[in-house]
Amino acid sequence: MFLKNPYNRALYKAGEPEPRIYLARTVLRQPVHFSLRLSFWDSSANSFKTCQLLDLGDSPEQFIHYPNDTCFHLDEDFVYQISQICGRDLEPELEQLIWPFVDPSVKRKMEHFFHPRSAKPMNSKRGKKLLSFDGSAPHSFDQRRLHFLRFGSTDQGRVFRMPHRLQTKLLNRSRDDLEQYFLEEEGRLREHELKSYLYAALDLQSHFSEAFARSIPQALPPEKIEAAFLNEFCKLNEDRQFWQERTDYNRLPEYLIRYLILFFDSSFPRQNRDHQQTREFMDDHRQFRWPERKNTMEEEELSSIFAESEETLRQADRQEITRLYRQKAKDLHPDTGGDNEKFVRLTDAYEELLRSKD
Repeated sequence: MFLKNPYNRALYKAGEPEPRIYLARTVLRQPVHFSLRLSFWDSSANSFKTCQLLDLGDSPEQFIHYPNDTCFHLDEDFVYQISQICGRDLEPELEQLIWPFVDPSVKRKMEHFFHPRSAKPMNSKRGKKLLSFDGSAPHSFDQRRLHFLRFGSTDQGRVFRMPHRLQTKLLNRSRDDLEQYFLEEEGRLREHELKSYLYAALDLQSHFSEAFARSIPQALPPEKIEAAFLNEFCKLNEDRQFWQERTDYNRLPEYLIRYLILFFDSSFPRQNRDHQQTREFMDDHRQFRWPERKNTMEEEELSSIFAESEETLRQADRQEITRLYRQKAKDLHPDTGGDNEKFVRLTDAYEELLRSKD
C-alpha cells in the first residue's frame, strides 16, 4: 500500500541535494517490518526531512518476481509508482535495496553480473572542511561510530582525520536515514564488539585519565564506565542539533533505547594478553604501604623492661635507646646465661621504641 507523503518533487531545485531513497526497518519491533523512506532537503524548513513512501511489511520479497531460476525483476507497478513520486528512474536503486531479499540460489547465479550502484562520492579537496548542504559538519557521534565500524578501534585519536571519502557518507541525509545506515552497519558487528563500539562512539575514554583507557577499556572499573555512559547518553538525548525532526523530548527515541539495551546486555572482550600486561604494569607501579602498626606495649611496661623512667625513654633519641638495649642485652642474652623469654621481650620493647621515634 502506497502512503501519502509530504514530499513534492516540484520542490526540488537544481543545486540542491538529490532526494535519497532508503530501506528502513523497525528498531525494537518483532518481527522486523520494512519500509521505503525518502530523505530530502526541505528548503522551507532549511533542514533534511524524512517521509515514508511504502510499507513493505515483514516480507519485501513479495515485490520480487522470478521469470526463471537464473534471474529476477521487481514488480513493474511498484517501480513505476516509486519512480513517479521521486521524479526519476529508481529501478537500479530499488534493485540494490531489495537485493538482500532475493532467493539465495538466484543470487549465486547473478552476483557476478549484478553490481549495485553506490552513491557518487562528493568532490572534496584535501584539507577542506566537509559540510552538509545546510552548512553543518558531520556530528562527532556519527564520526566516532563510523571510525569504529571501519577500523574496529576504541582509540579515537584519529577519528577526525578519516579520509573524506568515508565521511561523505554522513552528509546530506536526514537523521532517520543516518540512523538506519548505522543500524545496518552495526548488524555486522560481533557480539563481543558491541560494548567496545558504544564505548568508542560515546567517547567514554574522555572520562578517564589512565593511559590505557583509549585501547583497553576492560581494565577500567565497570561502575565508572557505566556512570560515564549514562552521562554521555543523556547529553546525546538532549542534543537538539543531532535530532533534526524530533519534537518530543520527553520520550527516548527507539534508536537510543536500543543502545541502552545493548550496552547493559553486552560485555567487553575477554581479557587478552595485552590486558594482562596492563594489569601487571599497574600492579608493579602501585604505591604500597604497610598499614601503620599500633603500639602493643604501654609506656609503663617499656619503662619496667628497660629499668628507666617513662620521661627518660620519651626524651631519648634512637642512639640512646640502642645504647640502653645493648646494655640490657648483655645480661639477658641466652648465650651469657640470661633468660630467653626476657630477652625476646626486651627486643620487642626495643623495636617498639624505635618505631615510636620514626
